[in-house]
Amino acid sequence: MTVDPERAPLSGSDSGYVSVSRLRVPAERAPELLAAFARRARLVDGFDGFLGLEVWQSERDPGEILMVSRWRDRDAFKGYMRSDAHRRSHNRIEPALQAVIKLERLEHFRGYDIVAR
Repeated sequence: MTVDPERAPLSGSDSGYVSVSRLRVPAERAPELLAAFARRARLVDGFDGFLGLEVWQSERDPGEILMVSRWRDRDAFKGYMRSDAHRRSHNRIEPALQAVIKLERLEHFRGYDIVAR
């Protein structure tokens, strides 16, 4: 069987697990939240199975922030979410800012292969 190189996964196991948190803050507080992400503790960076993190801000709605994290698999993600590193990372957010962050939606994607970049 011949694999079409245009449709083949880009590496042997690019399938993984993606978590997308859609956050809402008052637009005037968005710069504060983005600054908190910029100075994050980076405790997740060395966590087993962690592949990357991106923070996106809507052009039309500055108070809408997406946090997109990529993982090797669901178990790696769950392990981090239950870890002391996760708790410490979130405890660094100032309580006044934490109080205005609303999680609007949490989505998880698994079983997808990266087929183009």
